[in-house]
Amino acid sequence: MATTQAQRASLFNTLTELMGTEDAETLMQQLPPSGWDSMATKDDLRVLEATFTAALAEFRVEVTTALADTRIAVTNGFAEAAKDRAEIVKSQARHLYITVSTICLATISIWIALLAGPAGG
Repeated sequence: MATTQAQRASLFNTLTELMGTEDAETLMQQLPPSGWDSMATKDDLRVLEATFTAALAEFRVEVTTALADTRIAVTNGFAEAAKDRAEIVKSQARHLYITVSTICLATISIWIALLAGPAGG
């Protein structure tokens, strides 16, 4: 049962009459402020430890799962980016091939026109 403030005051007054103020204050300081029933016991701490340990284990599983999912997502992202880069390189290579082919054909056409000489004359 919790001790009320009135009970604590009465106890302090009685102790002061029997022991003196200084000794009464020293003794009262050794009592818990709201009674012994509000103090944690070793059993309470064991239950808290077990609860905390279980929660920590669950958290570790969640973190491990999240990290694994993140690794997979990052790996997939890198693979997709590599595939996209390969497509870009292929596209650029095709454009370069068309540009070079066009320049070569234009150069050949110019040389043929120059070597064929003037057309009417």
